[in-house]
Amino acid sequence: MNVTEQKPQESLQENLHQVQRLLHRHKLVEGLVHKQDMPKHELVETLVHRQNLTELQNKLAQLHPADVAHILEALPLEDRLTVWELVKTDSEGDILLEVSDAVRETLLATMDSDEIIAAAETLDADEIADLAQDLPREVVHELMDSLEEEEREQLQSALSYDEDQVGSVMDFEMVTIREDVTLEVVLRYLRRFDELPNHTDKLFVVDKDETLKGLLHLKTLLVSDPECMVNDVMATDVVTFYGTDDTGEAAQAFERYDLVSAPVIDSQHKLIGRLTVDMMVDVIREESESEVLNLAGLREEEDLFSSVWKSAQNRWPWLALNLCTAFLASRVIGAFEGTIAQIVALAALMP
Repeated sequence: MNVTEQKPQESLQENLHQVQRLLHRHKLVEGLVHKQDMPKHELVETLVHRQNLTELQNKLAQLHPADVAHILEALPLEDRLTVWELVKTDSEGDILLEVSDAVRETLLATMDSDEIIAAAETLDADEIADLAQDLPREVVHELMDSLEEEEREQLQSALSYDEDQVGSVMDFEMVTIREDVTLEVVLRYLRRFDELPNHTDKLFVVDKDETLKGLLHLKTLLVSDPECMVNDVMATDVVTFYGTDDTGEAAQAFERYDLVSAPVIDSQHKLIGRLTVDMMVDVIREESESEVLNLAGLREEEDLFSSVWKSAQNRWPWLALNLCTAFLASRVIGAFEGTIAQIVALAALMP
């Protein structure tokens, strides 16, 4: 049997084109039905509307939140809001995390407090912290009240750090063990989990005060004698980060040391969270995109489909700088106009 291979980027574009076709057909059919003069016109129009949107909703339900986010960013505002209304509540939080700041702003503007809270309740504390800066203050307070005590403390901890600090992006889901137990005990402990946290490649060894003592790599756990003690096989040479460290520098360390996850500690060397490679990839991507956008006088917060006036407001420093340099260039050319007329080859150096 032949298997058809499809590259992720091709699949992503195909999904976008399918959604665009469904939206176009939805508008076309509704326009035709609206113009028809028939018995029970309103009922027919409602049924056609529901049928078209159901097909689009089923398509969206099959997609990963990151793919839906890409589609939302690529659609004009009217189509974007149509698609957003069809997204299921249990996916809204993940999609809000994936979209750009500008698109997130347009989506949140259509949601009331209850809808925002329902979407955020599906997220972990560290993920809610990523959204908190874009949420109304009263919604953040309501969210905190709805969380359990442990999650509330985690959210408050994440919000206490600046956006570019490690503490703001650290993950609180991790597995900790003690150093005075055997590997057999650790294995039995792990079997109690339904599933391990994402990107778990190591277990963090702590004492009763949550002070970090070392790491136990899963590969070490699997190949070592189950009767061995944790403190005999754990690694003590650990790459650690403080909550106040810069995220960009942490991302570079992940790349340099080929890390999948790493512990985050406080000033007393107590374990407070962990960094994961997926978050560091996001940091690197955002920094790269920011550099490229800055070259064109753009910002990440700018929506591709925003108005000309809003785009001009966002880009005015860059536009003003270009205008000033253009005036300066014209004055320089004017000052050396006679010389340029005498030596034509100098025209090649004109800006």
